[in-house]
Amino acid sequence: MKTFIIWICCLMVLPVMAQDNKQIKGDNDMKTLTVYFSYTVGNTKRIAEKVHEAVGGDIVRLEPAKPYPTDYNATVNQGQEEVSRNYKPALKPLGVNVADYDRIIIGTPTWWYKMAPVVLSFLSENDFTGKTVVPFMTNAGWPGSVIKDMTELAEKKGATVEHAHEFRFSSDEKHFDKMKTSESELEQWINSLK
Repeated sequence: MKTFIIWICCLMVLPVMAQDNKQIKGDNDMKTLTVYFSYTVGNTKRIAEKVHEAVGGDIVRLEPAKPYPTDYNATVNQGQEEVSRNYKPALKPLGVNVADYDRIIIGTPTWWYKMAPVVLSFLSENDFTGKTVVPFMTNAGWPGSVIKDMTELAEKKGATVEHAHEFRFSSDEKHFDKMKTSESELEQWINSLK
């Protein structure tokens, strides 16, 4: 009888111990998905890949179901029109289930002072309840309301938003890929996500 009672007590304690172990988990144990959209020289892509390399998890490039024109000026005009009407283009399948992740790191370029429409679609279509969302944006000197808008939308969809960051690049057409934000600032931000 005594052995039976000890056995029952052990069975009752195991779930509590398992729960305590879950609570001890830190950011390193979070399942992370890095999601980004990048159209031209790939500034947002480069930052997303550096983050992914440092924190691990999975990485996905957001793509509209109907690709943007290959002509840069045509895309600029289309992007301006889409942003002005708050357009949310259909997306190609991600190939992953957002619900499987604890933390979503989301990167966007700035299009006409706003997040790219593709990123607006992604944030609008997903439920982030109980998840941590880390937004970042790239711009050429005109950040607009991108971080504020991403933060508000992610929180509206249930997320806790942390470590939002802006990265500035050159506005000179010949040097769009030159980052004006210091490398040390980028490294500091990435370290805050580890």
